[in-house]
Amino acid sequence: MKAIISDRLRAWFLSTVVTGLTKPPAITLTNRAVPNPEVVHVPTRHGPVRCFVTRPPEGSRQATELPPPVHINYHGGAFLVGAPQQDEHLVRFIAGEVGSVVVNVDYSRAPKVRFPHTHEECFDVLRWVVDAAGERHWDGNSVTISGTSAGGNLALGTLELARREAGPRVCAAVLIVPAVDVSAPLSDYVSDIPKPFVGPSLVRTMLTAYFPDEAQRSDTLASPTLASDGLAALPPLLVMSGQHDSLRSQQERFVEKVRLSRVMVTYQCFPGVDHNFNLDPETPAAIWDQFKELVLKHLRTHW
Repeated sequence: MKAIISDRLRAWFLSTVVTGLTKPPAITLTNRAVPNPEVVHVPTRHGPVRCFVTRPPEGSRQATELPPPVHINYHGGAFLVGAPQQDEHLVRFIAGEVGSVVVNVDYSRAPKVRFPHTHEECFDVLRWVVDAAGERHWDGNSVTISGTSAGGNLALGTLELARREAGPRVCAAVLIVPAVDVSAPLSDYVSDIPKPFVGPSLVRTMLTAYFPDEAQRSDTLASPTLASDGLAALPPLLVMSGQHDSLRSQQERFVEKVRLSRVMVTYQCFPGVDHNFNLDPETPAAIWDQFKELVLKHLRTHW
């Protein structure tokens, strides 16, 4: 009981105090003059969800051709912490270099909500992106998505709900250090460094706050690795991990299972970095160069 109370207090602290301190990382991935985002409140089954819509720079090929492709991004944070601005460098890169309109989603977080609330919000944002294409002047037939950590789980959840509910088609997905099996025991979170970014206490807090019903953790909406035939419906995937990431083993199991389903998947494990490499200004420039090349190629090939 004490552990549960402690986890709930930690969840509240992460969701309110730490999230309130979230700032864009000091990382620049494009030098193009990307416009500031427009704030849009998107209707969902659970009420309006704030999204930040960033368009390609004026004068770019994608900005002058109507309509441009559109990309949806879900930030990470263990379903508890974080905010869209932590992915500002990624959003600006995709808008500036890929040439997509980017919808950066400020989804609801635990402990205020529980599974599958946030997954349903994120899927409803996808529906809105497609339905609003004419009004918003983007191409609803050229939709791609991305997600980091918990955001990667939400991206896969969006794809699973699209399959279950005959929803819109997504052309490609970029998954950065995704959480793909919340049913895994804490002992599965292992790393070759003593104190990885994601440790057992954070995982336990996440599970207590957003997945309190243990039975629901085995739902393929929550744990895509457990899916069988549903994986074949996935679009081409780019999955990126870090050598020291404690989620790497589950990510690699997922990639292998996707490959067996004959889905096109590119997997890259970056050496010498942990789960938070894409938010760390100290990440080596060579890794960022490869990261940018992979994302650019994947999205432009499949939109």
